Amino acid sequence: MAAKNQKAPAASVRKIDTFLGKTLSVGKIQFTVLDLCFVIVLCLFAFAARWYLYPLQSGDYKGFLSRWMQKIQQMGAFTSLGVEISNYTSPYMYLMCLVSGFSNSLYALKTVSVVFDYFGAFCMFLLVHQLTGSTRKGILGMACVLLCPTVILNSAWWCQCDMIYVSFILLALYFLFKDNSAACFLLLGVAFSFKVQTVFILPLVVILWLKNKTVNIWHLLLIPLMFVVLHIPAMIAGRPLSQLISVYFGQAGIYPWGTLKFPNLYEFLDETMKHKHHMQEVGQFGVPLAIMLLGTLAWYVASKRFKITDTFIVTLALFSVSLALYTLPHMHERYGYLVDMLVIVYALQRPEKTWVAVCYILISLITYMPFLVGAYVLPFPFLAAVLLALDVYVGYDLYRQMNIPQENAPVLQPGRSK
Repeated sequence: MAAKNQKAPAASVRKIDTFLGKTLSVGKIQFTVLDLCFVIVLCLFAFAARWYLYPLQSGDYKGFLSRWMQKIQQMGAFTSLGVEISNYTSPYMYLMCLVSGFSNSLYALKTVSVVFDYFGAFCMFLLVHQLTGSTRKGILGMACVLLCPTVILNSAWWCQCDMIYVSFILLALYFLFKDNSAACFLLLGVAFSFKVQTVFILPLVVILWLKNKTVNIWHLLLIPLMFVVLHIPAMIAGRPLSQLISVYFGQAGIYPWGTLKFPNLYEFLDETMKHKHHMQEVGQFGVPLAIMLLGTLAWYVASKRFKITDTFIVTLALFSVSLALYTLPHMHERYGYLVDMLVIVYALQRPEKTWVAVCYILISLITYMPFLVGAYVLPFPFLAAVLLALDVYVGYDLYRQMNIPQENAPVLQPGRSK
């Protein structure tokens, strides 16, 4: 009986547990030593995964990037900015000039893209932390970006640079949620200076302006302003601004097909790279169709009276971008990159939507395969049907959020709309 009344000795706390549990602060963000150790290991292994893909040469590198780099090296790096070498904008050409001194152009260009993978992961951390207030979810967002298969393949195999403009869009959204309209548009201007695909996010900011949410429409002028500012070095080198602006118009005319291996509406019309049924007519039809659908979305959202939450804005961003990609003609397989990043945010806000993120990213991965390895894993019309179903689901989710009775609306933290 006496033995039963004796208290069990308290479990000793290991020193390693105490050390790993120590809290560190960077500004208003707090994390533990364990969090820091995980981030370091994550970054190392994420780079290792990319490093093994470095020797692979994609068709884009062989056909375009390597030749551009040769011309830059022959002309003398930044001296080459005065002539038209590529159909990319000058800010990316600056990066090419910056690494043109390295003997291995393939590794140098891939490293540029991989550096932006890490920058994009950091931007994702800031965005998710701002939305959730959770450091752990922010770190999980970083992990999702660095380990996302389409992100890895885009930079380390394909030698493409889509993370550059997407990372600035993620950072712009971070400032949007911090109610800083000027910084948001400034960063969108930087993103637009790299890739015209930045326009996919503009329906979101237009709709938010219609709802009088954060966006100052005059700040829209910061986008062309940043475009001009970032092209000043090229203008100093001798290229006229009119020629620099025309780069995007030139890109639009290179590929006339309805779709370039992006599983959207034009797969059902068989307006693919293999066929040329009614390219001109379909291209002319597709743009007004997309504008009308996005305009209808803007009208409906603007006409509804409801509480705008952060969850609603993320859902709206995902739906509007995906809707644009699905209805616009001439979409490349890589243009779903921004959707991949937005759907990660969508899932981290609401873990029950993780399956949506998995489906979107899996479709993106499958669309990469014909170009990278020549394999058609699934028929593209089938992928287009699945993508349509996903878009309808997200659209219905958006509709439900606009029709939640006010008495059932989620309780919001003071000063923030979750």
